[in-house]
Amino acid sequence: MRERVSAILFLVILAFVAVFCWQVFNKLFIQTNTQFFNSAVAAFFGAFLAFLFIRVGEFFKSYSDRINKGHNALIKVEHLLNSLLDELDGNVYVIETFEGLYDKSVKNQQQSRVFVWANRLTPVKILDDLLIDLLNIDLINELFMLNVRLRKLNDTIETINGAYKESKDLLISKTIDPENYKENLSRIHESLLNVKKFFLASITETLQALSAIRVLAKNQPLIGYLIKRLPSYKYGRTFKAKRENELKILIQELNQIKKDGKSRIDTILEGDKSGK
Repeated sequence: MRERVSAILFLVILAFVAVFCWQVFNKLFIQTNTQFFNSAVAAFFGAFLAFLFIRVGEFFKSYSDRINKGHNALIKVEHLLNSLLDELDGNVYVIETFEGLYDKSVKNQQQSRVFVWANRLTPVKILDDLLIDLLNIDLINELFMLNVRLRKLNDTIETINGAYKESKDLLISKTIDPENYKENLSRIHESLLNVKKFFLASITETLQALSAIRVLAKNQPLIGYLIKRLPSYKYGRTFKAKRENELKILIQELNQIKKDGKSRIDTILEGDKSGK
């Protein structure tokens, strides 16, 4: 886009230089047909201004389309990060259920039975396709690093799921005894505790990115505003304070959603008990 603007400006300067040189040449060597010269100059300037207005219109249309595309990408990434938060939190919950079963079964030396874990970790979403449409360089870099960590997290999830499935299949087929199965569970439990830390860290990073997107998305691409001011490619001086405030609001909303959800579950369970 900048190359096109530079080319247009170069043409404008070149055109005025050409007109100036022609006027000098005309006054020095011709000066014979003033009416023809005036008509030629008027025709040239008319064509030149028409060309200039067309190019300027194309530039602002392309600029407006790019801004709208960037804003739409912000909204899409916001929805994706909300889904990502749900997936990360769901995996943390799955790990915590495993911890409860593990504490009751494996750590209790008097417990002779072993448990079979029915759940599995779910791979989380990645952000590849949407980053290219964003405009803010700081946000792109932030989401890129988050995306790298999510890829590594998915690789770890696949490894843990595969390791447990293999151990479970060997137990069911009686290829290994319960004691060996417990040893495998112990190693899987340790891996789950480690990956849980990365899930929690990813939740924090996702909340940070989501609060940043919510701040940026409030600057809607109004044409009159865009003509007067270029879009923000950097966060700016007041951005940090706005982001922290938005993060606090976001955490309060999430806590309220969790509280309402727990209240709804308790109400349903109490209703079932009273019905029985």
